Amino acid sequence: AASEPTVDPNPPTLEPTPIVNAFGDCSDPLILWHGLTGTDGAVFAVLLEKFVQDNPDVCLRSEGIPWDTFFQKYPTAVAAGTPPDMVIFHAAEVNQMASEGLMMPMDDVIFSDGTLNKEDFNSSVIENITFEGQTMAVPFDNHGWLLWYNTEIIENAGLDPNNLPKNGTEFLEWAQKITTDVNGLHPTDEGFDKDNVQVWAHEFTWPRYTIPVTLWQFGGDVTNADGTQCLLDAPESVAAIQYWHDMMYKYYVAPPAVPGRMWAGDLYKVDRLAFMWEGTWTGGFMADNPDVAAKTKTAFINSLAPDGTQAVKLDSHIMSIPTGVDEDGVAKAKTLMTYLANNGAFWATSGQVPAKLEVQEDPEVQAIESVAMAASQFNEIGRTSLAHKSFIEIQTAYETAVGNALASADANVEAELQAGCDVIQAVLGRP
Repeated sequence: AASEPTVDPNPPTLEPTPIVNAFGDCSDPLILWHGLTGTDGAVFAVLLEKFVQDNPDVCLRSEGIPWDTFFQKYPTAVAAGTPPDMVIFHAAEVNQMASEGLMMPMDDVIFSDGTLNKEDFNSSVIENITFEGQTMAVPFDNHGWLLWYNTEIIENAGLDPNNLPKNGTEFLEWAQKITTDVNGLHPTDEGFDKDNVQVWAHEFTWPRYTIPVTLWQFGGDVTNADGTQCLLDAPESVAAIQYWHDMMYKYYVAPPAVPGRMWAGDLYKVDRLAFMWEGTWTGGFMADNPDVAAKTKTAFINSLAPDGTQAVKLDSHIMSIPTGVDEDGVAKAKTLMTYLANNGAFWATSGQVPAKLEVQEDPEVQAIESVAMAASQFNEIGRTSLAHKSFIEIQTAYETAVGNALASADANVEAELQAGCDVIQAVLGRP
């Protein structure tokens, strides 16, 4: 009999294939790496094509690389002396990348000569991308969480979609009226089937934004302002995560945050979710689903805190030149950066908020409801995460701790956050 084939129990992990686009025709193109591989990536590709049409003396090769792979390839390329001419990633990661010597300061490249002015951008973003007194990047956009809500579901629950809850107590009252099982029962009704819910009031969505937003609303945080003390186990932080735990396992108004659950957008698309915390980039999702968009409104992120404190996480896709790029590459990158910063109105069609404050006021931008709402929200209550040289490690630690705290009804929220804080404090204590 033929022998059974041998199966490698640890097969190699295949690296995702970059999305490569070439614009223009020349022998020495500007090489751009970025992680814009979602629906916003298609809009970005059109914007790059417009750039080449307006600047025929410059051509470029754009490589869209999934973020996890991007952050592996980028340092390796700089270390090998073969960096791309320009990269786009996030403001939150700048401090770490700058501390590792991976970025070229932008002051003498683009700000000192007046090509662009720092005062034209959100001040919290500029602060976030400044390392040891030097501004290391140019903001491309502002992005982050926005409240998307289904007016039809809310009206069917006998509630007013034009008069949303003002605090966490009011929200729980709404949530219990909205959440419905397959038999039409609510969590407050006898016989409610928590294992067969048809419509949810809320969903935990991406921890990277949902966690900081909720912590800040409750007066907590991951660390203190100067990054010397972990605050993930502070009473305010515990109360913030406990609120989510209670929504999932006590009030049954949000699905448990366990692996394998449906993405919030998939629930929302089929009228199974009323309130969705999702990114500004959800504008692309709405454009692709006009029937869903027709019954959707946007608003500032609703407060879950008892006192109604508002807060939202603001981040920015930033443009940077890697260390080691030659003079010609710097000049090309400067041209592209300037163009992208000044033409943010087109980028707004992806759902993202243009970084330049004056571009945010462009009538074309203001005409996009979600973008106008997000711009107002970010400028009024937006906050950036702590700029720290070990930001990614800290982020992984708090996401893991909160994930453990929300993994089951029996999870001890305070103990899991304390365990996470022990890890974070060790990181903060390094020289």
